[in-house]
Amino acid sequence: MSDRFQADGFEDQPLEFPQLSNIVEPSPPFPAWLAARFLRPDEKITWVRGPRFNPSWELYVTHPALLFAALALGALCVLATWRVVGAWSEMPAWPFLAAGGAAFAAIVVLGLASGYLTRLVATNQRLVIVQGRELCRSWTVDDLPPSMIRRRMRDDGQRDRTIDLDAVKTMLGGASDGFADAKSILAFGKQLGQIKKREV
Repeated sequence: MSDRFQADGFEDQPLEFPQLSNIVEPSPPFPAWLAARFLRPDEKITWVRGPRFNPSWELYVTHPALLFAALALGALCVLATWRVVGAWSEMPAWPFLAAGGAAFAAIVVLGLASGYLTRLVATNQRLVIVQGRELCRSWTVDDLPPSMIRRRMRDDGQRDRTIDLDAVKTMLGGASDGFADAKSILAFGKQLGQIKKREV
């Protein structure tokens, strides 16, 4: 009986450990073109919170040139119709409506894309909120309240101050999946602004 238990109970197989990618907290990607747009010299991104869906075409749907492209397309539509009709007095209303609709659609796309693609970014120098392609809010380490600053000793013996990411996560709501929506990020910025006003 004991022999059968030993034979059935243990298998000579290596233990399976979870992959590192399953342990490390996921973080939404931060586009290289956007980092190049607002990062200062010697500034590095250390942490990001933002939307789950990060499209590769984000560069185009957040660019103001989208509106100019829509206006140019609308103007082309109007001119093409005028060439076919031959006179402005005989022009139907639909080309003008189409041109206005294209411009309105571009404004809506720009607004929705910039609103959805809101990110809270921590670097080695500051904490920033980026909406679309624009820098919305920025706080250096000196601007942050003491509860959000971590002090550490550098290799050269000097004391260094960095952003306490645990405090930022707690203030943001501590989402365990590594993502945050625009509403939470903007509420975080407002709350941080109120803290600073109380300290002044």
